[in-house]
Amino acid sequence: MSTYVNPVDPPDLGLLPTFRRLLPLWWAERRLGFFGLACSLVYVLISIAIPVLIQQAIDHSIDATHHQHLKPLWPYLAIIVVLGAGRFVINFNRRFATARIGVRIEARMRELLYQAYLRYPRAFYDRHATGQVLSRATNDLYPIRYFIGWGLVQGMQSIMMIIGVGIVLVLVNPLLALYTAVALPPITWLTFRFARRVSPISREVQERKGDVTEAADEAVVGIEMVQAFGRENDIRERFGDKAEGVRATVLRQAGIESRHLPGLYYLPGLSIAAVLFFGGRAHIHHQLTIGQFVLFETLLLQLVWPLEALGWITNLAQRALASAGRSFAWLEGIHPLPEPAEPRHLPEKPQPLEVRFEKVGFAYGGEVDVLHDLELVIEPGEIVAVCGPTGAGKTSLLNLLPRFYDPTAGRVLIGGVDTRDLPIAELRADVALVTQRPVLFSVPLKENILSGREDEDWEKALAAAVASGVDSFGPGLPDGYDTLIGERGVNLSGGQRQRTALARALATGARVVVLDDPLSAVDTFTERRLVARLRPALAGRTVLVATQRLSTVEIADRAVVLLDGRIVESGKPKDLIQAGGPFAKLFRDEVVAA
Repeated sequence: MSTYVNPVDPPDLGLLPTFRRLLPLWWAERRLGFFGLACSLVYVLISIAIPVLIQQAIDHSIDATHHQHLKPLWPYLAIIVVLGAGRFVINFNRRFATARIGVRIEARMRELLYQAYLRYPRAFYDRHATGQVLSRATNDLYPIRYFIGWGLVQGMQSIMMIIGVGIVLVLVNPLLALYTAVALPPITWLTFRFARRVSPISREVQERKGDVTEAADEAVVGIEMVQAFGRENDIRERFGDKAEGVRATVLRQAGIESRHLPGLYYLPGLSIAAVLFFGGRAHIHHQLTIGQFVLFETLLLQLVWPLEALGWITNLAQRALASAGRSFAWLEGIHPLPEPAEPRHLPEKPQPLEVRFEKVGFAYGGEVDVLHDLELVIEPGEIVAVCGPTGAGKTSLLNLLPRFYDPTAGRVLIGGVDTRDLPIAELRADVALVTQRPVLFSVPLKENILSGREDEDWEKALAAAVASGVDSFGPGLPDGYDTLIGERGVNLSGGQRQRTALARALATGARVVVLDDPLSAVDTFTERRLVARLRPALAGRTVLVATQRLSTVEIADRAVVLLDGRIVESGKPKDLIQAGGPFAKLFRDEVVAA
């Protein structure tokens, strides 16, 4: 049997490993935790003391059967009232403390996941849908909060109540206490059976909720295409199928609960019935006072909720551990790209950097190679265009430079240093990237331009904006460069988004610039003006630009043609056109049109 585990899709953790990982988070809140447990202990002692006082009041102040001289009743009443008020205060403090624990641990788990998301390799996001990623940081954490914030301490309180009541009952009448234990064996068996059945279904419920989040996310993000192609009904049906999956799974979970929880509610009644029968006979035969009889009944009635609560807490614990198991599987099973054990550093600025690919091979997730024994050298300060048909491997090649992925064979060197020997932060500070689909943040345009390097002087950033053509639309926005850009740059056109991303890359001052089809969304006239501006702006930087447009290739000193993951042609663009090889064939229509 294969034991291969996908490094970006590890299996969920089991219950015990998950519990062991939750304990340190609880331990970090131990002061509140121990305070909550102390409140629970005091609450239990008061809850037991009140029935004992009632028994004493009945036997010594109300029932004259065994005492000719009755004691005053009011002291008992006063103490009971004070203890009742004290129990209210204790219960309030216990709930407040434990609720804070739950909220803090939920926030800590969400923080850990979010920090991990920022460090995970790109392969993780290639594997997992956005909805599933969001679900583990939202839906999966609610059961954890409820269990830690209520269930855990409530469970301990229930156990303390059961033990305390058992001790008192044994001290009062051991034989009758034995009769009341008739329900404990079936309750224990039913609780363990319920826990075993509900655990796997709880995990499935969380997975189905993630599917619903994924479907909703895709519909919202792709709303333009949904509406443009009239796919509303299809998307609605797809979402309905996912929602039906949640409904069906939750109904199966409810079926398991309905077959087990009613039994947990019914069985404590057997103990009450046993006390009525055997305790009643003992009182008739003068072996049990009326106060002791009432004590037994009152304490057993107080046990009904703790015994019922154990069923709910077991259910909640299974849900929480299933959710936490999913989260911890990612936190511990998925690792970011490794930092070098003995880091090296790039040459000091302003020296331009050479980029070299040596016998590079690459494949996504162990699949078929998309790059094969690739050899390419970009001289310091040189601009090289990578051309090729769709699927040739251009984007894959460019993604190796900022180390979104590591090559599966060979090595990538910048400034003579293997990228795997450089601290990731240092590497990415000197490699600026413009992707095919630029991502902008919901902040002002100025902050988007500066987001690559927030400490950059605005005057220098403004020069980058001019070079990338942002000056043609930025000042004309309602608030100029301070205009708030909507989510994903929704209030900008595709070309404006690309130019903003280009300005962001130029403003970083990085010595290596990676451009992945950076001008595909602008018209040819605008592109030619931008190419003329970009040449001086890129002077002294090493640039690798992937494009399928001849007008963009004009920015390059040299062009290479990538075909099936291999470089098949290299040279100056004009020479390659005259040679009539793969490059000329790739741009034949544009050459003819020109």
